[in-house]
Amino acid sequence: MNMGMTNVPDLKSIANELRKELVVVHAAANAPHIGSDLSCIDILITLYFKVLGKNDHFILSKGHAALALYAVLHKKGIISADDYGSIGKDGSLLAEHPLHGMKGVEVATGSLGHGLSIAAGMALVNKRDNKSGTTYVLLGDGECQEGSIFEAMNFAVRERLNHLVAIVDSNRWQGLDRTLLNAETVNKEFSAAGWTVNEIDGHNFDEIAAALKSNSDAPTLIIANTILGKGIKSMEDKLEWHYRSPSGNSVKDFISEIS
Repeated sequence: MNMGMTNVPDLKSIANELRKELVVVHAAANAPHIGSDLSCIDILITLYFKVLGKNDHFILSKGHAALALYAVLHKKGIISADDYGSIGKDGSLLAEHPLHGMKGVEVATGSLGHGLSIAAGMALVNKRDNKSGTTYVLLGDGECQEGSIFEAMNFAVRERLNHLVAIVDSNRWQGLDRTLLNAETVNKEFSAAGWTVNEIDGHNFDEIAAALKSNSDAPTLIIANTILGKGIKSMEDKLEWHYRSPSGNSVKDFISEIS
């Protein structure tokens, strides 16, 4: 997967463009999870436009943010305009969660808690085969409550997977309430296990890029503090936008708030 490019674009402009697109796409497909898309879109943009190289891999473990990934893949030219316009339609590979077989998607996700284990396995194969490249995985903070996350956490340390980077989209919300584990607890758990842990502003492109590019002798966890619905003030940090979809006059109103 060759993500390299000679000219680095204005990431803020891309973020504003894709946020507006996501409002329209969510409304057209009547799709949920726009709040989660907006909380992690800056992370995905930084990954795909500044970090990922031809030997790197990415897994979206929090599969409910699939539409954010589709928006970035379309902007990169990895998926076509026709495919991008088919989101949520019968027969489309662009479902509410990523499906294997779609360009740019290496693993089908949506059942939470599995992405870190898969990423650890991929990183282990690369290490044993002496292949270069880093495996990146984006997790939700609610997802970090799954037992499989902690099993993978310990496995990665035992196998010294220093080319494994996990990013937590820490918007402090899960399905119907605040997360049970806060960023401080996740930081302590992973640090105690032997991971290198960095905590950053998940909407600051420079901080995101610096953390993603940092080197360590251990697997790395980046806790990206984010805001559900970021970029639309009337939507920010409001639980209902974990599941609701924009509709009617709200589409135009939400777009007008993005700048």
